[in-house]
Amino acid sequence: MSPELEFKIQFVRGIPAREQVEAKYYSTVDPQFYRIYRVEQGADIVRSTATGTDRVTKLSFKSSGAKLAPWFDGSEEMISITSLPFFSRSIYLPAK
Repeated sequence: MSPELEFKIQFVRGIPAREQVEAKYYSTVDPQFYRIYRVEQGADIVRSTATGTDRVTKLSFKSSGAKLAPWFDGSEEMISITSLPFFSRSIYLPAK
């Protein structure tokens, strides 16, 4: 039997928080060369045990297969769920 994960969720949508991040990834071959990654996304925290947020109305999580059994034995707890309703990534090379 091959490993299988099944995750079903129903929740009440909230207003996503807009986040913008910029990161530079340097080459291991040529440390002078890098790419610039600019990401803009919306994050909607649906469930968080840390903040007490819980807008989940239905949740089902199942796993099967011998390879997943050591990690998912039925005692796990879902502590956080984040919805990303929009995500945009742009990749740039520096001007020479």
